[in-house]
Amino acid sequence: MSKSIHSESGTRFSQARPLLQLFGGVTLVFLLAFGADALLQRDMEFFLAGIMEQDAFFTSVVRQQDAFAQNILGLLTLLSLLAIAVGFAGTLLFFSLLSFSRLRSTPASQFEAAQLLKTTLLSLRGIATVTFIFLVVTAIYELLLRIISNQPPFFLLAALIIAVMYIFILAYLLFDYVKELRAGLGSRKQEAGRGGMQEDKGS
Repeated sequence: MSKSIHSESGTRFSQARPLLQLFGGVTLVFLLAFGADALLQRDMEFFLAGIMEQDAFFTSVVRQQDAFAQNILGLLTLLSLLAIAVGFAGTLLFFSLLSFSRLRSTPASQFEAAQLLKTTLLSLRGIATVTFIFLVVTAIYELLLRIISNQPPFFLLAALIIAVMYIFILAYLLFDYVKELRAGLGSRKQEAGRGGMQEDKGS
């Protein structure tokens, strides 16, 4: 009796372990994306503050444009961080439903740890690389702002364009990561299905 209980609990743990690994990889990727987005948006706030500092010598119309751009940047920051949080929760829910579905075999138990690690590391590298590139681009614009002074509304538009482009690229990287995970799970399920059919034919 006790042996059967221990074997059943061991089986459940072996089935839940790949799912925990999957959740760990997803959490790591979305946590990096959240931190990277907050870092870049914070850098954009400093850039915009420098623009507003130089625009203090221009007309009130220019200062109103700066205030409007600052509000837009704050809204973009809030929406992007909220979207990452919602995407993280939705991703966990999506793979949980796939894992505990009674109509299908558990996809997480068929996902190779090596493939999960490779996909996660590639996504982390992509997010880090894109964030570094945008930080460098922002630093170059900040340097140009100090050298040639502000040219309304050139630097203002540049700041907003950089922020919007980064948000879209980051969203694409996260979507591509989830798609790669789903494709990996699907391929493993197909291989398992083919193996089961071959065993049935052999019997």
